[in-house]
Amino acid sequence: MSRNYWGYRIDKRNIAFFRQKLEKGRLHQGWGETPDQELTHPDLSGGAKRNLPIYNKVKKGDILLVPRLPNHHEVALVEATEDFNLGYSYAPDPVFKDYGHSFPVKQLKQFTRKNANVPGKIRAALGSRSRFWSLDACAKEIEVLIALDDNAMRSSQSFTDRFADTVQDSFAAAFDEQKFTTSLYEKIANGFSNAEWEFALVEGLKRLYPTPCKVTRRGGPEEVHHGTDISITIPGLTDYSYLIAIQVKHYIGKVSEAPLKQLNKADAYWSDDPKVRLIDKILIVTKAHAEQNRHLAENQDGITVLFGNDVQALLLRIGKAYKGLQQ
Repeated sequence: MSRNYWGYRIDKRNIAFFRQKLEKGRLHQGWGETPDQELTHPDLSGGAKRNLPIYNKVKKGDILLVPRLPNHHEVALVEATEDFNLGYSYAPDPVFKDYGHSFPVKQLKQFTRKNANVPGKIRAALGSRSRFWSLDACAKEIEVLIALDDNAMRSSQSFTDRFADTVQDSFAAAFDEQKFTTSLYEKIANGFSNAEWEFALVEGLKRLYPTPCKVTRRGGPEEVHHGTDISITIPGLTDYSYLIAIQVKHYIGKVSEAPLKQLNKADAYWSDDPKVRLIDKILIVTKAHAEQNRHLAENQDGITVLFGNDVQALLLRIGKAYKGLQQ
């Protein structure tokens, strides 16, 4: 039987939810909160359109590899039991108010990435940051994994990994990440001025990038030249450092491309410094939504754009870092 092979990423903040649904034969996906995000809706909301490739391409018998399922250090290997578009269901979870998209699957196996039987080709392919991507180039290797004994697939999971999985599950059960994230975001949004937002982000990013990394607020007269509100400097192996340039905006609704043009000034500015290599440009729009601003996310300037939901995820990471909790 001819079939395709796919990588499929979930929201790792709520692994237990996805695991429970998988045990019931459904694989869920995010960007499913409101009625206009249903994939059959005639006026499909922008963010949910990212799920259309899944809707159109996954067919019965296709194999999907899902990192972080059923546990944080494992990868689930599942088979679609119907074409996605035929078995598709839309029902946002009443607790998380998200993850409404789902389709029927059956789990075939699970494996740890460090397992000796997992080829480096598959491990490398699973490093993609996309939500959904083709693994057809690994078809032969995946079929070999399917044929292996279950014990052989999981044998290399170390005590450290199993303990980390246990801690992760227990933490998720005891701590409402969604409530914490929403509360922290709302308190900062309502309690901090725009300028104070930048100071708050600098302090938070210092937790994610501790010494010898350096997080610096760079707003001021020079910003007109470098377009950088915050920079993160990471020591290199030689005599230069790597730099991440961040621009922060607090716009609501549809945002123009002006912030992209402003941040693009970082290319020329930092290229004049022989001790710096600019490796990333990030635009943080703290209060706008991705659905209204696809033109920003799809920019051709190599700029990563973080919207309101992304900022909440970042704040969760910062909050965990403040409490000394590993991701």
